[in-house]
Amino acid sequence: MKQQCYLWSVWLTWLSLPLLAGVGYYLAGWPGALLIFVAGIAFQLFYIRHFPRISSSMGYGSVADVVTEAAPQASLSATKVVLYTAGVCPFCPLIRARLVALQGRLGFSFTELDVTFRPDVIAAKKLRAVPTVEIDGRLHAGNLTSSELLGLLTASPPIPAPPTELQPAH
Repeated sequence: MKQQCYLWSVWLTWLSLPLLAGVGYYLAGWPGALLIFVAGIAFQLFYIRHFPRISSSMGYGSVADVVTEAAPQASLSATKVVLYTAGVCPFCPLIRARLVALQGRLGFSFTELDVTFRPDVIAAKKLRAVPTVEIDGRLHAGNLTSSELLGLLTASPPIPAPPTELQPAH
């Protein structure tokens, strides 16, 4: 299973909590609604915090980081990094921590943008899942290790092919 959160599932999570609280209100009044709402938020926070320990049992596999040092000849090719996140995505805090650590070593510009309720950004960037890392205009969705992020950040730009001269027809 790909290690990412599809935006439709993020929205479904945000919609289900008020609906369940509404059921609690119908059955037990305001105390029931408040209890369900608080319990739902507490569960989401618990889930995100403990996700690395339970990800394998949920079918996602390990989310352990792979860290490698930059090769001495590698230089930073990326100058601007944007991380698109959503509030209930358990992969987003992992990527954020990895990017912050790499930023301390490499010194690139880093911005984080929560797109949970930003349809304008989602449409403009054609996002379908989070976390999505944008490195100098290129989008990379899903959980990436520090090693993979380092490779994307230090990738050498492609060398353009030499222009070919047109040969006169004989």
